[in-house]
Amino acid sequence: MLILKKINNNVALASDGAGEEIVVFGKGVGFPRMPYELEDESVVERVFAHVDEEYRAVLQSVSDDVLLAASDIAAMAAESLDCALSGNLAFTLADHLQYAIERTADGIVFENPLANEVRFVYPREVELGARGIEIVRGRTGAELPGCEAVSIALHLVNAELDGMGSVQDMDVVMKSTAAIERATQIIERRFGIELDRTSYAYVRFVAHMRFLMRRLMQGGGKQTQNSSLFRRASREFPEAYACARDIDEHLCSAYGWNCSDEELLYLMMHVNRLR
Repeated sequence: MLILKKINNNVALASDGAGEEIVVFGKGVGFPRMPYELEDESVVERVFAHVDEEYRAVLQSVSDDVLLAASDIAAMAAESLDCALSGNLAFTLADHLQYAIERTADGIVFENPLANEVRFVYPREVELGARGIEIVRGRTGAELPGCEAVSIALHLVNAELDGMGSVQDMDVVMKSTAAIERATQIIERRFGIELDRTSYAYVRFVAHMRFLMRRLMQGGGKQTQNSSLFRRASREFPEAYACARDIDEHLCSAYGWNCSDEELLYLMMHVNRLR
């Protein structure tokens, strides 16, 4: 393995067998004069692929134990979540965890104002966040507050690759979280039901809403191609149609987004499944 550039004493930029740049972690890999050929690759404990250059500088201020904890959490999430994750996750999460540990040591605790919404909309990620706190404790000895489960969860959500192959940013995640919770309340109020947020239908609804809002934020809502089907469905399922309209009106009043008839059709389909 060719080691190209030192990041810190134990982290370096390297080239794999295919000539792709990777980031490697291992005791002392950053000590020798660069570049050099690493003969004993057994010293490499972690390999990170597809890491954007801008995130490598994070490691200048992150301890080895925090990086390992973040890497463990990222690996756990990749195994547990049914989606691709950004290669930058371990680095952005390590940066957050380092700051969170330092804040906690100073007695400063921040509760996310959307914590309840995040717990409802992303229960799997919050569960992983709670397990992440245990990983941090095991790696560093730091006792992070329970509210950090939500913060870790948001980093996981932010690292999930959407249907267009791009990584969401935190602003998208926060807006989506609030809007999905409001849409859930609209459905529950209109039909007088309490939705099972662990059900497959709800997970599919959340995924659809996330992709929909990302398209609407980018001004790229679906063009109507099923006008006749939409008109027929609105007649046959008037309650689902009215509920989808309520959701559309909220998105318009709160964010200035408008759904096409085709998007309303998809919303109606999800509402019917949830009922």
